[in-house]
Amino acid sequence: MIWWIIVCFAIFGIGVTKSGFGSGIGLMLVPMMALSMAHIPGRGSDAALGLMLPLLVTGDLLAVWQYRHLFSLNIVKKLLPGTAIGVVLGGGLLYYLKHAGSDRVAEALVQIEIGFESVVLVGLHWYRLWRGKPQNLMREPGRSHLTGGFAAVSSTLAHGAGPIVSLYLLPLDLNRQLFVGTCAIYFFILNMAKLPVYAATGQFAHASPLFAVQFLPLVFAGALLGLWLNRRISDRWFSRVIYCVTFILGWYILYEGVWGLASAAHRSL
Repeated sequence: MIWWIIVCFAIFGIGVTKSGFGSGIGLMLVPMMALSMAHIPGRGSDAALGLMLPLLVTGDLLAVWQYRHLFSLNIVKKLLPGTAIGVVLGGGLLYYLKHAGSDRVAEALVQIEIGFESVVLVGLHWYRLWRGKPQNLMREPGRSHLTGGFAAVSSTLAHGAGPIVSLYLLPLDLNRQLFVGTCAIYFFILNMAKLPVYAATGQFAHASPLFAVQFLPLVFAGALLGLWLNRRISDRWFSRVIYCVTFILGWYILYEGVWGLASAAHRSL
């Protein structure tokens, strides 16, 4: 029961972060969900990605409606060519992880990937804060193509493209609403593109979209809370705590994955 409670809390967090409050929540959700699903019989860590995707798309729809007049379609268009290539590459890696061998090996590889991704992305966020005002290190269109590609691969593998897109958008000095609205449109397109990829690579095997539908009220409730918090509370300290928790969770899941892979390799000898 405790693991299902954590799953529900993570799904609730999808709605909160899609409302534009607590930018760090999104990174915490995948390791939290993967850790919980690994302890639920008949599910496994790899079920976390499939369960989350339909709920993320729903959250994206809410965000698109909320910020429907506040986004830059020009920025989104620049990111799309690299994004298309990244989704294909990410799908290929997912297929490899899913069919790498035994179920235990596949689950361990997914845990390693999610843990590594969480640690690296939080590290990128802290590096950006340490550097201060972000600067463009590459000219267009190369910068847009690389950002879209890396964001799509990261999102396909672990729903973790938020910091990568933020690193691209921050030097543009967008106001907060335009920033959130542009992210909403971009991630809606990206997550919709991932649906057929997840279906083809078997990510819905242990958590189908129909199974995810029953959790939609939690997404709506989280979005309402996020809207309320947005008007009353600064998310600066809240996000700092979330990034720290995500960093710790990432290392723990990485350890679990490495240990599981080593155990599977020992049993095969």
